[in-house]
Amino acid sequence: MRTTRTTSRPLRRSFLLATTAAVITLGTACSTSQPDTTGSAKISAQAGTDRAAQVTYDLGDTAYAPPGLDGQRTELKAAVTYPRQLDTGEHPLVMMLHGWADICAKGNEPARPSAWPCGKGAKPVDNYLGYSYLADALADQGYIVVSVSANGIQAQEHDRGNVARAALLDKHLQIWKELAAGKGPLKDLKQLRGHVDLDRVGTFGHSRGGGGVLTQALDSHEHLPGVNIRGTLAFAPAMNGIDAKKESISRTPVSVVAGTCDAMWDDSKVPLAMATKNPHAEHHAVAGANHNYFNTVWTPGTGPRFATDDVAVDHRNLPGGHCKSTNGTGNPQRLKPAEQRETAIRYATDFFDRYLQ
Repeated sequence: MRTTRTTSRPLRRSFLLATTAAVITLGTACSTSQPDTTGSAKISAQAGTDRAAQVTYDLGDTAYAPPGLDGQRTELKAAVTYPRQLDTGEHPLVMMLHGWADICAKGNEPARPSAWPCGKGAKPVDNYLGYSYLADALADQGYIVVSVSANGIQAQEHDRGNVARAALLDKHLQIWKELAAGKGPLKDLKQLRGHVDLDRVGTFGHSRGGGGVLTQALDSHEHLPGVNIRGTLAFAPAMNGIDAKKESISRTPVSVVAGTCDAMWDDSKVPLAMATKNPHAEHHAVAGANHNYFNTVWTPGTGPRFATDDVAVDHRNLPGGHCKSTNGTGNPQRLKPAEQRETAIRYATDFFDRYLQ
């Protein structure tokens, strides 16, 4: 295992445009067997960039009942970012999963208490679009990236939300398997058929999304047949629901990244205790990084009006742009949002290039 630190440089930012569409589909069972999903997804093209094309797919707000939610249902919705110039070969696939945040909003205010689907007059917060900058950067390097929405889990989870998140990722991977065979709800994404390599899959999760991808990487988790997850990257993972004393991660390379200005610092060290028999496990400290700036939707200035600087909320701000460090190494200079996102790009591209290319 190794611990490294990093500095940052400015970042070019790009954003996905959000769309909200719904298609009602037949339900799926609470099982790890991942039965076929019926119906077709609503496919919506987004603006993209010069080099990366972007679409969203949506099967509706109540399309799936994952294990861990006691029969409650959640959405099957994701943003797909991929190279505009697809060669004749297959590209590695990266699945992304966001964490816990406000899930519905009425205008500029969050709708609380949380309910799913969103109540009258409220619309979903696009938490899953907060890593568009990272998806663009990975697509520039030849990856196909799927950022999954998990608002319904956030609204309804109890002690097994991590199980529901892992199952949600497996469900999305299942429908990508179906696309490879020219069927299933994504069959209209014909431009991607034959270009996705399910033998080279990586996962990325942030906050409780980090806990979800780590749950999917557990030795005890039943892996989806026909899909090879070669690496799991977790940013500031929240370990809710994972019993680190009973679980282990020995089969999948795992990397954990956390900021020294992030209150989740202690949780970020837990996966290392679960990966003592894993020769490909590492932890990286990012001096001056907080929790929320990794997601543009959670960041003031790029997110909705209720987006927060979590260092300020937790009263760890110090004069001169410093924060009270959570890892006991002093009072680091805080990273600006663009600097923190550039750091995320470097860690993600380095990790996935090592294990997926």
